[in-house]
Amino acid sequence: MKRGSRALPVIAIALAVGTAGCARQSAVASPAPRGAAGQDSAAPGGARGAAAPRPYARVITPAAETKEGLFKVHRVADKLFFEIPPSELDRDILVVQRTVAGGNASGFFGGGPSRVVEFDREGDRVLLRQKSYGIVADTARSIAQAVEALNYGPIIATFNVETWGPDSAAVIDVTKLFTTNINEFASVPGLQTDRTYLETFSVFPENVNVEATQTGNQPPPQGSPPGSRPSTVTERTSWSFLKLPEDPMRPRLHDRRVGLGSIAHIDYSRPEHEATERRYIRRYRLEKENPSAAISDPIEPIVFYIDNATPEWLVPYVIQGVDDWEPAYREAGFSNAIEGRLAPSPSEDPDFSLLDARHSVIYWRPSDVANATGGQLVDPRTGEIIKAEVNMYHNVQNLLRNWYFTQVSPLDPRAQTLPLPDSLMGRLVRYVVAHEVGHAIGFPHNMKASAMYPADSIRSASFLRRMGGHVATLMDYSRFNYVAQPEDNIPPELLVPDIGPYDKFAIMWQNKPIPGAATPDDEWRTLDSWSRMQDTIPWFRWTTSDATSDPFALTEAVGDEDAVKSSTLGMRNLERVVGSLLRVAEQPGKPYDLLDELYGNAVSQWGRYNGHVAAVIGGAETWERYGTGPRFQPLSEARQKEAIDYLNRVAFRVPEMFLNPEILRRIEQEGVISRIRGAQAGVLNSLLAVSRLNRLAEYEALAGPRGDSYTVAEFLGDLRSGIWTELTQRNPTVDVYRRTLQRVYLEAAERAIDPPEPPASAPAAVRAAAEAARTSDARALLRGELAELQRLSETAANRTNDPMTRLHLRDINLEIRRILDPTS
Repeated sequence: MKRGSRALPVIAIALAVGTAGCARQSAVASPAPRGAAGQDSAAPGGARGAAAPRPYARVITPAAETKEGLFKVHRVADKLFFEIPPSELDRDILVVQRTVAGGNASGFFGGGPSRVVEFDREGDRVLLRQKSYGIVADTARSIAQAVEALNYGPIIATFNVETWGPDSAAVIDVTKLFTTNINEFASVPGLQTDRTYLETFSVFPENVNVEATQTGNQPPPQGSPPGSRPSTVTERTSWSFLKLPEDPMRPRLHDRRVGLGSIAHIDYSRPEHEATERRYIRRYRLEKENPSAAISDPIEPIVFYIDNATPEWLVPYVIQGVDDWEPAYREAGFSNAIEGRLAPSPSEDPDFSLLDARHSVIYWRPSDVANATGGQLVDPRTGEIIKAEVNMYHNVQNLLRNWYFTQVSPLDPRAQTLPLPDSLMGRLVRYVVAHEVGHAIGFPHNMKASAMYPADSIRSASFLRRMGGHVATLMDYSRFNYVAQPEDNIPPELLVPDIGPYDKFAIMWQNKPIPGAATPDDEWRTLDSWSRMQDTIPWFRWTTSDATSDPFALTEAVGDEDAVKSSTLGMRNLERVVGSLLRVAEQPGKPYDLLDELYGNAVSQWGRYNGHVAAVIGGAETWERYGTGPRFQPLSEARQKEAIDYLNRVAFRVPEMFLNPEILRRIEQEGVISRIRGAQAGVLNSLLAVSRLNRLAEYEALAGPRGDSYTVAEFLGDLRSGIWTELTQRNPTVDVYRRTLQRVYLEAAERAIDPPEPPASAPAAVRAAAEAARTSDARALLRGELAELQRLSETAANRTNDPMTRLHLRDINLEIRRILDPTS
């Protein structure tokens, strides 16, 4: 056997069962045998200070409500007892805590903590101890003893053994876990025991579920007036105790070239001459019913239960959003691997709970939050997904309406009147559900996908049908195909992202069985060959993990392979959208809130297009590789000059469509200047960020005097020609929007020249970045640029015949003087 090749499966079993079990074997065996009636006296070896166990019938009385499963659970009046046999001690148990009702939005929708624990026995006490798998070691190695010592987890609670059940089962009163202020189990601050009580419990072969109502005192928010009193908060909380698999799933190694979520261990028994981090992907345990078949149903399919609170008309769309992933799993060798299923009602299954740790769920949240989320809980030993969760907030429909109308309403007649028809909204909700299910099954975002297809190609219906949409993955923040034009005649169903070739590739990489492999290391040769498919198939690529300036990995972008072309096309559609606003959003008998909202979204969309182009400046195309070539390639000077030319024409000149008084005088008394300023400030602050200027300087240095680089001096000169055009005119006139833009430029330049001192509590990386900004060449170049602007503004002020322009330029001159010499 290869050295270390079977490390993780051994580690997982040993830490969960073997090591802990060996350490406490004599204690587990200590209870004296008792008869079937369980009336024997307490076993010897009681813990210090613990009350002697009582006869079984005096603790678990005939009035007890008892349920059997993972172990017996009894409720006697207002007390809850766990009867834990020796076989279930020292076992890894995942505790999932979730809010059922009450509390605040963040608690209700965000869920509660989850952790891995075990019940240990010491004499006549049982300890609830938290487990950790951040560091591991093969138990056959000598270092395993030191690792076990470091993993000696904190004790959350201790319980006296109240009595002994048959077969030496320890009966403990666990009521205090749910009704007292134990940090790891309290869902409210300042828990008040007089208003806290048990609710229900249920027991299954692999898990125990408990619910309780907890009431506490919420401290006043920070900044509240003196004398403010705590407020009362009550939550009904669920805890699901799920025993993790005794036979852990074989993990699969993680690869940064493929975008899959992962867990990490530092494995101290590896042969490398360092403390080695081992990462394993997050995935469901899919095992073929027929291992020899190319395609087989799994033994256990992935089921997402749909919350009964989901609006009835949307349930089929939510289910379809789950089922959309089925073809991708089929290509990985699994048929019927994933499905959406409406959760049973209380009358159909009284014990069913969406919060049960065994169930993956899509919740529907009654919230005005315009969002949705997806994630999962995993076995920390292997990365096996135990419970996946999607939160669909009701107001995501408003977000979808705004996105779709603003980006592609000129391409879809259904979106040219509001409200959108239910059939269209249902399709958009299905899209979001499928995206969030992607997160839940283990996929992070892949912003690279939006740049993998040429802008011209995604204007072709045949291309879109062949590739499954305008982006290579559903996991991009690409939204809808705003690059397409009305004359392209794209069917509306092809405007919405769908499962793409990257998704199918990554599902295959994540799940396809590798015959003959017995360990994670045995799989690596095959996995590496799959990853190298990216060398020739660019749409299999994923966002480079440590890239901070890849202009082809952008949020909210479509066709950012050529951001100038795509943004130009997007602006054509946006002009059509703004031209339709009055017709669509002016509704007799209703206020102008809708018009205001849609106009604001249009301005924001303009800002996004500008941001996509701005990312080209100082950008580098990235490609994650393992030992096969460069990972970063700075963009050519020509592409960067094309980008700054676009910004000078489109971002720094206010499009006339946004200055329509017929719209503005309906939605606000004032504010358009502020709106425009905000959009332009975002672009300028990004362009003049010290990090971008430093990248330009570094790329210039590495390219050498004859290299293809866009220098900082060229960039600042080109930016000046766009923002300060008036300074070289014979009789300059600077309108109010340009005056605002030029002030924003000075504010951004000042921040770059004299960045604010971060607080002492700031992370080291933040303090280091501020220090780098103060000592970089960019600072000197910006000072030189401001000095030139000071000279030009002074002479221009003397040439203008416009009084407001003269005042503005003199003010600019004074501001530059202050920035360059704060003491003057």
